[in-house]
Amino acid sequence: MRKKIQHVTVVLNRKKVQARRLVPFIKRILDSAGIAATWVDKHPSERKLALHYGDIRTEGSQMIFSLGGDGTLLHAMRRTYGCGLPVLGINAGSLGFLTSLPADTLAEELPKIMEGHFRTSERTALAIELKRKGETVCCGWALNEAVINRGNHAHMVRVQVSISEALLGRYLCDGLIIATPTGSTAYSLSAGGPVVSPASEVFLITPICAHALGNRPMVISSDDVICVEIPKRSLGLFLQTDGLTCARLRSGDVIEIKKSPTTALLAYPQEGDFYSILRQKLGWSGTSI
Repeated sequence: MRKKIQHVTVVLNRKKVQARRLVPFIKRILDSAGIAATWVDKHPSERKLALHYGDIRTEGSQMIFSLGGDGTLLHAMRRTYGCGLPVLGINAGSLGFLTSLPADTLAEELPKIMEGHFRTSERTALAIELKRKGETVCCGWALNEAVINRGNHAHMVRVQVSISEALLGRYLCDGLIIATPTGSTAYSLSAGGPVVSPASEVFLITPICAHALGNRPMVISSDDVICVEIPKRSLGLFLQTDGLTCARLRSGDVIEIKKSPTTALLAYPQEGDFYSILRQKLGWSGTSI
């Protein structure tokens, strides 16, 4: 049994109609329970936030609400980076693998959660460092994935990948995804990568539309360090973290990706688990046997 929640910070995505509609309802629940709330609008210009973390003040709060879709939750994670508070995703989006609390269960579940009846899941994240001519150009953090993609041009992406200084190989593809177990149900899944339990200590390397059939998705230890080198003939590439563009890449750049010392803490209702979410979200019905 956890302590009763007395103060929450709510990160709201006002662009979602359903999120705006839920605001008065959530306020009534919090007010009736005597819980203080600090409301934060999702920043209008996300591109400026790609390299900025922890700008939302959470002093006094015991939990963070993310009111929107999975993108809003990732946004909230980035802007509360390092605070150590559990983040509860209230789903006002569509699929919502990370936003664990559906809007139609708020009246029943939210009071329970505020009384301390909830579970938490600590998630591994990525630390990303872009090096150019031996010097660090920028650093990033991602709960889902880091992606090297080709922007809006039609040329194939050429990258060379090493794992803990051992050459893995050279990829000719539309892009490359380095994903966490949490991110296995996001972009990596769409690109043909496997679904991985969030408790697994692994990373995924998933090529996007690889030219060679032998370039298959890989699962490696999260203790490994992944280095992606950009050769001379690869132009117009971009580095993205959780969907936000961090930098335009140049020939000779090296992206180093490893386990972040800062994890993410997700909050969930007492009922349900990762596998029930999979069945629900992916429509896995099995057979009649």
